[in-house]
Amino acid sequence: MKKTDTIMIDELNPYVRKVGVQGIAEWGNTYRKIYDHEWMYCIKGKAYYSANGVEHELTKGSLLLIKPNIPHGFWKDKENPAEIIWVHFDFKYRRDVHDLENLIKDNQNIYFNEELPEKNYLRQDYKIENRFFIPEIFKINKTSYVEDRFKDILKAFDQHHITWQLGAKANLLLIIKEVIYQMTEENNLNSKYNNENLIDYIKSYINQYYFRKITRKEISKYLGYNEDYIGKFFKNKEGISISQYLNDIRIEKAKELLDKTDFSVTNIAELIGFLDIYYFSKTMKNITGYSPNEWRCRNV
Repeated sequence: MKKTDTIMIDELNPYVRKVGVQGIAEWGNTYRKIYDHEWMYCIKGKAYYSANGVEHELTKGSLLLIKPNIPHGFWKDKENPAEIIWVHFDFKYRRDVHDLENLIKDNQNIYFNEELPEKNYLRQDYKIENRFFIPEIFKINKTSYVEDRFKDILKAFDQHHITWQLGAKANLLLIIKEVIYQMTEENNLNSKYNNENLIDYIKSYINQYYFRKITRKEISKYLGYNEDYIGKFFKNKEGISISQYLNDIRIEKAKELLDKTDFSVTNIAELIGFLDIYYFSKTMKNITGYSPNEWRCRNV
């Protein structure tokens, strides 16, 4: 994925590329990568999504955001298969949208290549208002409202009237609005966290975004606290710094990937948020006593 950029709410100008109902296609035993963003909304039933060595269950009201160039698996529950509407989209309009569509149309299996070709088409991820990311997995409260919005997008795409993109964009913006509103209400970004739950919120944020370049400043801004305060508070309660906790989480994920996949050490470093492979190796050695290669070979 390309670097993360900040987008302000008034800059949101989504472009809907393709919409559909998830059929029988699954990719549980292989990995898929995409160029743009894809939202999958679960109307009923169950499905499963895996990425970065973690498996998630999707049920009614689950909103899955699949991000560019992230290897992932997807499959439906055999006994209670999910009904899902999906939307491929960009958060901001790009002039190459039709070129990307033609590239995919000419090669239907392109998503399953080990590496996506034509990386210039890869979209970047966005942090909204420089405060928060739209989560990978999000549980919608107003399920009927959001379901209707997705169905309206699907209807507009299927009818393909000259105004279909306007209707699809309007409904997608309403979904984005609902997600942002629910996030701000649930996370209570107006500094109303009590100290009892603050540690849990910090850990939750790190556990969700460990694969990004997370800083104490970013966490403090997200939670509405002073940067120095949350650093000292966390250290006093947990006995380790926030950065140490972040590295512990990253190394736990690294051990899973080293044990369960044949990804290269360089690839694993990138997936868990280390930009420098040597720093990754040094950090893992300090925490586990093994370098990444030594860990992978320890039981061979």
